[in-house]
Amino acid sequence: MELVISKRNFLRGLARTHGVADRKSSMPILSNILLTTDSTSSLRFAATDLYLGVAATAPAEVKKGGSIAVSARTLFDIVKNLPEGDVHWTVGPNHAAEIRSGKVRFRIPGMPGDDFPALPSAGSSDFFSVEADVLGDLITKTQYSMSTDDTRPHLAGALFEGEGKLVRMVTTDGHRLSKIDHKLDDSAPMLSFSMLVPNKGITELKRLIDDAKADAKGTKDEGRPQIAVATSGGSAFFKREGIVLSVKLADEQFPPYARVIPQQQKKRVVIGRAGLVEALKRMSLVSSDTSGGVRFMVSAGSLRIVSENPDVGEGSEELDVDYAGEAITIGFNAKYILDVLGSLTDDEVALELSGELDPGVLRPASDTMFVGVVMPMRI
Repeated sequence: MELVISKRNFLRGLARTHGVADRKSSMPILSNILLTTDSTSSLRFAATDLYLGVAATAPAEVKKGGSIAVSARTLFDIVKNLPEGDVHWTVGPNHAAEIRSGKVRFRIPGMPGDDFPALPSAGSSDFFSVEADVLGDLITKTQYSMSTDDTRPHLAGALFEGEGKLVRMVTTDGHRLSKIDHKLDDSAPMLSFSMLVPNKGITELKRLIDDAKADAKGTKDEGRPQIAVATSGGSAFFKREGIVLSVKLADEQFPPYARVIPQQQKKRVVIGRAGLVEALKRMSLVSSDTSGGVRFMVSAGSLRIVSENPDVGEGSEELDVDYAGEAITIGFNAKYILDVLGSLTDDEVALELSGELDPGVLRPASDTMFVGVVMPMRI
């Protein structure tokens, strides 16, 4: 195997893939990155932990084809610190790789490329496209309520659904739930899918989206880069130019979220989002370290937030709101409310309540596509 590749392209391919390599696995091959020459003009990079897989390509001048698996961390660190310019890559006997750039030379051990596990393939599955901004917004507005407990795989991920010309993402950790819908353009195909994408897959997908937006910045496609999506054989595939992310889907049943979302709330309080955020941050200073609980005391035109902690003190703050119904007092974990508000950018939000022991619903005051549900607390 012999080729010449610019440091920029080499580093770019490694940066997109090396983070997926599993350095802690009992299978040494998984800490490696697979380099393969698919043609005379490109180098393919691949890494996997058997749950996630990333493949990327970069332009290269291939003089002799082949494949080799080398330490992902070692190779990334070396290439990152090479001088600018062309990098000469040669694989000799016993799978030893030589890296030369100017007067710099490294020699590192490798493993046969054939020993590297094959990444899942989408085969002949149909891909559909979603704007990177749209997919990123789905994640931003739901990631906060995703469970991080890997022993509960049915909650430690995001439910990604397609229904007609609508895409939807839902997450819950059992204490709160978030759901957002987005209507696609009329030109989009009719969709019908449901996939439970594990937490780690969502993190990598977010990175793929961020890279797509960064690459499109300053180009004619700025603001509208696309992510192609498909499912096949228990895996999801997310693709953009030059890179494919495969994610092994969770084989679990996501909770019936529609039953959790209250359909008719009797009381609707409209309030400025920024003011509510600041008030909750202040009241959290004297809330319980364990529960983080605060009381929402709602009456006509007013929301009073009260926090009490015998070991620290107490505080209260009153906010003007748009509300004309009956008075109600309900307890919430302040952090859970702040997480919902932090995912939104709207100036006003609506807090919808029913009873003191019923879930509260937060949504943008002028938008019905997002809903955040927070379970109440006894305080």
